[in-house]
Amino acid sequence: INDFITYNLDIRLFASDLLASADRLFIKHFYDALQSVTILDPTCGSGAFLFAAMNILEPLYEACIERMQEQPDYFKAQLAEISDKYRSNIQYFIFKSIILRNLYGVDIMVEATEIAKLRLFLKMVAVVDVDRRQPNLGLDPLPDIDFNIRCGNTLVGYANEEQLNKDLSFAGDILQELANQKFKEDIKREMEVVATTFDRFKELQLTQDVNLAEFKQAKTDLRSRLAKLNRLLNHKLFLSTHVNTSDDDIFASALYANWKESHQPFHWLAEFYQIIHGNGGFDVIIGNPPYVEYSKVRNDYQITNYVTESCGNLYAYVIERIEDISSSKSKKGMIIPHSSICTDRMNALFKLFYNKKGWFSTYDTRPSHLFDGVDQRLLIYILGSKDILTTKYNRWPSSFRRHLFTTLNYENSFNISNLITIPKIGNYITLSIIKKVLNCSGGNMSFVNYRNLFFHNAPRYFVRFSDTIPFFYSDKKGELKSSHIKMITIPDNCYTTMASVYNSSLFYIWFILVSNCRDLLLRDISAYPVINFNIDTKIIHSLFRDYTEKSVRKTTFYASTGKVVYDEFYPKLSKPIIDEIDKVLAVHYGFTDEELDFIINYDIKYRMGDELNSEE
Repeated sequence: INDFITYNLDIRLFASDLLASADRLFIKHFYDALQSVTILDPTCGSGAFLFAAMNILEPLYEACIERMQEQPDYFKAQLAEISDKYRSNIQYFIFKSIILRNLYGVDIMVEATEIAKLRLFLKMVAVVDVDRRQPNLGLDPLPDIDFNIRCGNTLVGYANEEQLNKDLSFAGDILQELANQKFKEDIKREMEVVATTFDRFKELQLTQDVNLAEFKQAKTDLRSRLAKLNRLLNHKLFLSTHVNTSDDDIFASALYANWKESHQPFHWLAEFYQIIHGNGGFDVIIGNPPYVEYSKVRNDYQITNYVTESCGNLYAYVIERIEDISSSKSKKGMIIPHSSICTDRMNALFKLFYNKKGWFSTYDTRPSHLFDGVDQRLLIYILGSKDILTTKYNRWPSSFRRHLFTTLNYENSFNISNLITIPKIGNYITLSIIKKVLNCSGGNMSFVNYRNLFFHNAPRYFVRFSDTIPFFYSDKKGELKSSHIKMITIPDNCYTTMASVYNSSLFYIWFILVSNCRDLLLRDISAYPVINFNIDTKIIHSLFRDYTEKSVRKTTFYASTGKVVYDEFYPKLSKPIIDEIDKVLAVHYGFTDEELDFIINYDIKYRMGDELNSEE
């Protein structure tokens, strides 16, 4: 399956073809696995990802059932739950089975979870055949999925037994130690009872004619047992985070009530014990977690014991929590900001990705967005590979949207060393170029005298360095340096070489590979290996002069600075000189003709397009 992802093959078509021709033993095992796979969206919102998962599972169920019906005697047990109740509407059974057996979701907003359940129900109702001669018009009761789609805070609560045991590992004396041991035993017993009750509740809906009174009683029992279990765990979690609060503190009751309301703790270990404990975690975890700064919710609830807390964004914490509730064999895929793999702030999350390995595809915001209305550079990752495989940084016109995912190409970039990011390498040419850059000898350096270079820190399609500060004048502050202009110092004897490198298309490719593709930071520049070789100084001075001659002085107005006059630059008009620099660099690095052609023409239609003519 990993190869299907790496080579971007049609897994759905393969599965369909395989089920059409496989022997009955394979069909039996596939169907059993299909019914047992657990799919979770930990921040499900209105259920878009769960809805999509159901649409993927449905044809697999249908193909298996069609094959099993060819040999009903062999598949008697598998067909039993269909034969009596669902013979006339197998499609309804398929959707019901998927919703009850396969799909799970959690969200902090109760309204969102209700919408998610409604969307799934409407999918079922759409395939119902109304029979006016039958009781209730022949409609089977809709499944009760209150325990599949839950409301709570994904980030607060005990995710697994390890976390619970950690809170119970600190005992002040022998009596406390005995109390903790008894608590463990009581909790384990309660969780096993809840898990058994939940399984019974689910099977009652699938395999039997539901007695309404029995069904209501089963649901009441489940709610009651789960509420009791959550009270015990909530109390323990509260005390572990309020170490100076005693059990008999009068003030604690009000403090506990406020904490419970604001934090909305959700104990994965208790709510899905049969999955977390019995299966080792969920098999598939997908979604699009919230891109919300922790500072915006810190007054409502606090997280504890997260390695990724320094990242400062909820999506990083969700990804870490996913690791706590997934099995060792699970596949995990999320859509998150692209900055997660290429900024210092996200270093803790970057390390998690690098250790887990997987597939990483990245997407720009221009000329088209991955999502309408979301002006965010995005990353789609799937963890579960032996290597780190990446695509190029994808740009596409809106008309190409339907073909975007079918044309993705992954390249193995795990062996690229000395990088501060997961590089956006999408083909063998880019891989070869970067290896040659990283392996190139630096040459003779002199770190005695230094010279200054000035650069625009928010490049779009060209990186521009110059030896002078661009003109910038404000009515309120006079002539000054634009906030976008930054400075670096370079050893004097390699100034010409590195000034040429930094203005090249080669360095622009480097910028795209290692940065967040919005900000050019010192970390991105310093990660490029400094080199020194003989290069004609005329070429870089010619480029500096060309930049200035082709710039345009413009005037605009800002509320904070009033009238502003500045020089706007158009590096694409200097592309012929930049190409000459790249040709000189090609000789030094030993690039092939194919690699040089790739560098000069990298993303050429976007870099040179009329609508992309401004760097500012």
